[in-house]
Amino acid sequence: MGGPLPEESAEELYENAPCGYLSLLPDGTVVRVNRTFLEWTGHRREELIGRRIHELYSVGTRIYHETHLSPLLHMQGEVREIAAEFRRADGSRLPALVNAVLRTDPATGAHVVRMTVLDATDRRTYERELLEARRRAERNQSRIAVLQDMVAECAAIERADQIVAPIVHAGSAAFGATETRVWLLIPGEAVLRRAGDGEPVRLPLDDAAPEARAAALGDVVRHEEQSRRFPLRVVAPLLTDQQVLGVVSFAFGAHRPVADDEIELMRTVGRQAGQALDRAYLHEEAVRRAWQAGFLAGLSRRLDETAGLAERARRLVDLLVPDVARYAQVDLDLAGEPGLQVAGPGGGAPAWAIPQDVLMAVQAMGRTGGPVAPVPLLPPDGRRALVLPLRARNAVLGTLLLAASPVTDAAGPDFLVDLADRAGMTLDNARLAERDREVAHTMQQSLLIHHWPVDARFRVATVYRPAVRSIEVGGDWYDIFAISPERVGIVVGDVVGRGLQAASAMGQLRSAVRALASTQGGPAEVLRHMDEFVTTFEGGQMTTLAYAELALDSGQLRYSCAGHPPPLLLQPGAEPGFLWDARSGPIGTTAGRRLRSEAALTVARGSRLLLYTDGLVERRGERIQDGLDRLAALAGEHRDAPLDTLTQQVGDALVPSEGGHDDMCLLAVEFHDAARFRADVPARMPELSGMRGELDRWLAGQGVEEYERFRIVLAASEAVANAIAHAYDHDAGRHVAVTASVYAGAVTVRVADTGRWRPPRTTAERGHGMVLIGRMMDELVIDRGTSGTTVLMRRRIGGMS
Repeated sequence: MGGPLPEESAEELYENAPCGYLSLLPDGTVVRVNRTFLEWTGHRREELIGRRIHELYSVGTRIYHETHLSPLLHMQGEVREIAAEFRRADGSRLPALVNAVLRTDPATGAHVVRMTVLDATDRRTYERELLEARRRAERNQSRIAVLQDMVAECAAIERADQIVAPIVHAGSAAFGATETRVWLLIPGEAVLRRAGDGEPVRLPLDDAAPEARAAALGDVVRHEEQSRRFPLRVVAPLLTDQQVLGVVSFAFGAHRPVADDEIELMRTVGRQAGQALDRAYLHEEAVRRAWQAGFLAGLSRRLDETAGLAERARRLVDLLVPDVARYAQVDLDLAGEPGLQVAGPGGGAPAWAIPQDVLMAVQAMGRTGGPVAPVPLLPPDGRRALVLPLRARNAVLGTLLLAASPVTDAAGPDFLVDLADRAGMTLDNARLAERDREVAHTMQQSLLIHHWPVDARFRVATVYRPAVRSIEVGGDWYDIFAISPERVGIVVGDVVGRGLQAASAMGQLRSAVRALASTQGGPAEVLRHMDEFVTTFEGGQMTTLAYAELALDSGQLRYSCAGHPPPLLLQPGAEPGFLWDARSGPIGTTAGRRLRSEAALTVARGSRLLLYTDGLVERRGERIQDGLDRLAALAGEHRDAPLDTLTQQVGDALVPSEGGHDDMCLLAVEFHDAARFRADVPARMPELSGMRGELDRWLAGQGVEEYERFRIVLAASEAVANAIAHAYDHDAGRHVAVTASVYAGAVTVRVADTGRWRPPRTTAERGHGMVLIGRMMDELVIDRGTSGTTVLMRRRIGGMS
């Protein structure tokens, strides 16, 4: 006997497995691949990682993946033995069988697709079936022609009931069947129903009939009986991926032998019809879901366009009848407020009286926060209805009653619950808006009006316009702030919702962005922390945000967009361009958290950056790209205008002065080339003399007259002395940063420390430094943060030598 087998690690087993292994993201991006697949295809690992699997398919396989494999995978969680072709590195084709499983990490909720690839060069299933079909065609060309016609007709069906006619014709023309019947398995029930015309017939799977036995066995059943009408029946299951969807029963008026090739043809009929039936089910489901998604989206949009609680409830009823129900009724029972009932259609019929036990059940279900399902209601007159809670913000506002209709019966409980939840939220939004819109308006205005950082290297201009028809304020806001002496943060955001909650969320989000921005982080890191922050309050979730950081010394611009329209960059000598990189989902979304990234580029001095909300570019009935094109054209046309003029001209052209259908804010930043003075002063009073001399000589070199220089140098010296004494307590190991710039007829001086100021000790001789600075300079801003204090001073200079 030989020696012990060599041990192999799990990684070796994975890499050298007799089949290809790939790990994919839900969008098809390859994140892992084993050596076997690389050897089969001739690709290098670094060539595949990061590419989408679609790029490795042949054209036919790519189409099949997008139209069949991917939808089946996301609906069923796995697919088995799917024929596919991969393109090798040398351009040749690798026939294969593909198995794929969609996995979800229970801890993170992340999805990944595990794909197994088997080399099917010598054993492709469809080639064997094609070969068998060719052999059978040699024996009976007429049968094959009939079946081919059936397959062609089945491939074109879009509804399950259309499967009957092609199969019935094939049963008669190919097999000489006296009668052909199609039975379909009812989803969720162990029952077959007879498809086609005539009275509906149901057949349990535990019945002794050959149709029930064929469905239970998943194979052809030949049945002979003492019957004058149909003494012989052959029943084939309708199969797809080993799943039985129904059966087809071929009945013959006399006994006759059934050859093996006929049995195989009948199996083929079942397989082909089963695949067509499966596609029809998928199509019907896709059509149903598309209709539901479109209806829900339109419902939300139309309700949001309607102002006022009563008006919005009436609008809801009008939208539901007759598309969803023959009759709809909204009953609102608001604590401390008058109740409201709206029903439709009219005609004088009395409103439905919902029994107290049904009301209690609906309200209890809505309050628990658990699963919600429609509660059936069957009044004495026999009319069928469903009652759902109208929920919003962990409260039950009332009930929504829908009388039965074909659409309601087939809609499914998930759709109806989603509909009621959306209706509840939009009704509650209207209620809150009527109560607090004035408070929200005042809050929003206070948030939008504030001082920008003072720095000669950039200028800021803004425009804000509320929606013309809105009785509530929106959630649009902008901000620009200093992150460090050499970097500023720029942000424009749009909070979901309106009214007091949106305005409150604006303030929290604006403060959060300022707090999270740091010299060590960046835009992507800020967005990741914002994802965590919005979990603490409901109003911040789904917020869209465009955030950028501009380095004033180098011109490096780093940015990231969370579900927000792209910033527009105007660089000297270049066409206006949108910044499309570093895009991810809105704040707080699962998709967004996984994809936070940032992009960077260097912008020339003289460049202008425009950040805005969707109200500037979105118009009902047209593509968003049309609005973006208009913005780029207008910005390019007025690019040489003063910054304030540019923003006003763009705003006036794109949004009427009285407002558009949505709030709009626009923030423009212009990056300048301003001369700079820099000095790091040790925290010792004797060092002030050298700093004063250097600053005076630099100001003289910039053409500032002696009268102005004296006051500017005195103010800067006093600010540095305050930092040495109060922030550092004369600690010579610390430094005070001094910067100065001259731009547009003004000198700006910034004095920054990183210490913690001691309480002032005012005496007759001390404590008047800030008063002196205020007299020497035109503007004085003191920013005391957790990481130190920054004093910003600005003086307009009347003349330059």
